[in-house]
Amino acid sequence: MQISKSRVGQIAPWVAVGLLAAWLLALTVIVTGELRAIDAVLAEGAPSLAELGIDAGDIVEVGEPVSMAETRPQVGIAGARALSGTLAMTVTVRASGPGDLLYEAPQVMAESGRAYPITGASLAEARLAFLDLVTGGQATAQLTFTGAPALDGGDGLTLVFNPNRTPVDAYIAPRIEVPIPLEQ
Repeated sequence: MQISKSRVGQIAPWVAVGLLAAWLLALTVIVTGELRAIDAVLAEGAPSLAELGIDAGDIVEVGEPVSMAETRPQVGIAGARALSGTLAMTVTVRASGPGDLLYEAPQVMAESGRAYPITGASLAEARLAFLDLVTGGQATAQLTFTGAPALDGGDGLTLVFNPNRTPVDAYIAPRIEVPIPLEQ
């Protein structure tokens, strides 16, 4: 007995539907069995430490979380120099733990309210230098800011990392203000 091609074209979709239905039925049975096993475990309750083979003396108490003061980066400035319309300084940072001092571009703020932005090249070099914080816990970078203020001590200057951050952001991107020592 030979089946014609037109007959095969009519039977093939029904065979595919049948196989799909059998597969869905098998998956339903498997999932139902898994859900019943989970329900049985949950109904038994949590095992005791002894049942798990853990001695109560082996449990280590979790201490208090580390405070921000313990992880806050320490920033030192070697001095500031006005050079041809720019303000340059060498900055050394010590840090342990998370925190990105360059999440936002740092600025130099004067007491008068004027802000001096960092140059793009200096920011790129500082980002590369601050990678040493991850491996060594200390990094040094040369920061250059545009617009040189008078360094005669008349207007106090402050280096501000992450100038637009709030205390809520303090753990990931802390706002840090460091007075700039002016060379006399």
